[in-house]
Amino acid sequence: MEGKTHIVGSLAAGALYLNLGGAVGHEALFFGSLALGALIPDIDHTGSLIGRKVPLIDNIINTVFGHRSFTHSLLFLVLAFFLFQQTSWPKDIELGILMGMFSHMVLDMLTKQGVKFLWPLKIEIGIPGGIRTGGAIEQGFFIVLVIYLCYVGFHFYL
Repeated sequence: MEGKTHIVGSLAAGALYLNLGGAVGHEALFFGSLALGALIPDIDHTGSLIGRKVPLIDNIINTVFGHRSFTHSLLFLVLAFFLFQQTSWPKDIELGILMGMFSHMVLDMLTKQGVKFLWPLKIEIGIPGGIRTGGAIEQGFFIVLVIYLCYVGFHFYL
């Protein structure tokens, strides 16, 4: 999936979380963290939105692990969770980043390539014949997510 789809997908996941009764203290921090978290797993891709911002780090991670492996895994989520336990960041930021990262992984599971969610096991989890990154189906999915966000935003905030 493209960066814009990951961002909108994470915001939709956050909106769904709140719509189903989840609570956060500061929604702006939560939604901003969702967007950031949605980009973090692609730190392993040199051409990604976040990868272009940190060229040395993305090259190292890509060389060591490859794309859609370690940074798209359950292990990466667990390590991030434990790292957050060592910080004094607001819980809204921690939850947003973790949810954004997880939504990224789920969306990439819908693609032809899939992800190595159980890394270091080499098992790829994806949909055979899944969505082509940047293709027409992804663009349609992006529009559906935007419409959902508008709908929820209208009913939740107005």
